Amino acid sequence: MKTMPPRFGVFHALGVLGFACFFMPNASALVSSYGGTSVFNGVYINEVIGADVFYNQGFGGQRAVIANIEAGTIWGGHETMQGRTIQNLFDPTITGTQLGQADWHATFVGQALAGRGLYTHQDGIAPLAQLWSGSIATSWSGAPLEQFVGSFDTTEASFLYPYRTAMVTGVNGTRADVINSSWGYTDPTGSSAEAVAIDAMLRSSGVIGVFSAGNSGPDGNTVGAPGSGYNGITVGALTNSAALPTYDTIADFSSRGWNDAYNPQTDVVISNARAKVDLVAPGDNLTMAFYGGLTGGHIAGSDPTAGSGQYYISGMSGTSFSAPIVAGAAALMVDAGKAFGISEMVHPLVVKAALMAGATPTQGWNNGQYLDGAVIRTSQALDLAAGAGALNLEKTHSIYIGGSLLLAPSVYATDGKNTLGVSGLSGASHLAAQGWDLGAIQGGANMYTLAGVMAAGSQFSAVLTWYAARGFDVALTSAQDTALSNLSLELWCLDQNLGDRLVGRSESPWGTTEHLRFTLSETGRYQIRVVWENQNYQMAAEPNLLTDYGLAWSFAPIPEPSVAVMLGLSFLFWTNRRHRRVIAR
Repeated sequence: MKTMPPRFGVFHALGVLGFACFFMPNASALVSSYGGTSVFNGVYINEVIGADVFYNQGFGGQRAVIANIEAGTIWGGHETMQGRTIQNLFDPTITGTQLGQADWHATFVGQALAGRGLYTHQDGIAPLAQLWSGSIATSWSGAPLEQFVGSFDTTEASFLYPYRTAMVTGVNGTRADVINSSWGYTDPTGSSAEAVAIDAMLRSSGVIGVFSAGNSGPDGNTVGAPGSGYNGITVGALTNSAALPTYDTIADFSSRGWNDAYNPQTDVVISNARAKVDLVAPGDNLTMAFYGGLTGGHIAGSDPTAGSGQYYISGMSGTSFSAPIVAGAAALMVDAGKAFGISEMVHPLVVKAALMAGATPTQGWNNGQYLDGAVIRTSQALDLAAGAGALNLEKTHSIYIGGSLLLAPSVYATDGKNTLGVSGLSGASHLAAQGWDLGAIQGGANMYTLAGVMAAGSQFSAVLTWYAARGFDVALTSAQDTALSNLSLELWCLDQNLGDRLVGRSESPWGTTEHLRFTLSETGRYQIRVVWENQNYQMAAEPNLLTDYGLAWSFAPIPEPSVAVMLGLSFLFWTNRRHRRVIAR
């Protein structure tokens, strides 16, 4: 039996109940407890992340299945969650334990993912998605006098069942499109059997995995598994600036890198090798659905709601809640991709690359870029706390879909300003200034040549991401690393007179993401190159493993907020940093 250590602050505010009646317009939004006249009409998170651009085209997640897998299950009795959970995933052969019990934390997360209701504050990011709820905890435990806890035990069977069902075996022939897991444990290298198994299933199934970074910041090397693995999207938390509720600042509790890496071929741990956070999203001051029943992680006291499904809690904080915001965003993209009928459009590597390439730099964003002669270089690729930056679905939409219009199911027209994938696996030419591609590489370089001239002053952003090759059969003991490819991302300026020259290069050897973002200094024709470097380790027989990758790019004519080129398991991720109120409608 595996005991997962606690990763979050204990909830102490249940005895203080405030009540509020309200009438609000119908809209689709998760609501911040901050920035309004009440905890129910603060900042609309969907507007902060730009989700309206998908909603306005009719994409609310209805073609996507999201599986939330964590300690307990989502409580379907809350008014935001009634009828929302289509499947509960937990091992039916395990009896006599707490497995499958409704849980307070899972209910928060479920509402952020796909809640739906009459009022604005009741809807999640993907309110029309099909929602599955997986449970891995066989028991919860806490210290004396604790009431709401996050430390729990699992068995190998209880852990594997919901992940295998969601990603491998499916339910009635259907697998999840997106999984979210807002839990974790200490494993900075991402080399534990559980992390390897999840990574292996993500790679083999084509499911998008989203994980909380953790709440052990601001120190480095604090991202735990499964977020410390290689093949998902690891999400940190944003908070507000002191004056404006804009969610533009990294929350101090948000876990971050550098994280260590592990080489299974040499049995060596490489210290400070990886920038592990991929994206950040709002994770502070949220108003969320509250479950107060005495099941799951509610181990003592009483139910202050008397079983009512009309209670909410304000001021909620943690990467537990920023992760489902990104998972909901991925579900909106899957919804759009399925409607367009382009199979590569819903590939996890494409979705991840587009989300990251469209991110907005946070305050102080720094991915370690420096000027080496005339070349901008980085061996870090990502900001250690913010990754590629803050989730920005409006920008991501421009890369992912752009001005393309859906005319009928699987029938669309493009305006020529966006590249929706290219044929083959090895690059292309005459590409639009924004776009994405799913490719593969085994050596050399794949070249992506832009069709037009890019103007000096344009903001360039590109993300390359790929999988670690990890294997898994039916037991955790079968989980194993196979290979980790080392790819680089380059930008070249093409000049017939002076010769082609390298402009920028991201070369982080132990990650699975490369990222460049800077302002072009000269007008010209440009080419993006995906470069095969080597493999950090290779446990299989073949010398070079064919490596799939997702690539997304944007040359924006109007620069985003300036980013200067730099020269020269804790658990159930929320923190109890302020007084919290449980409130009823």
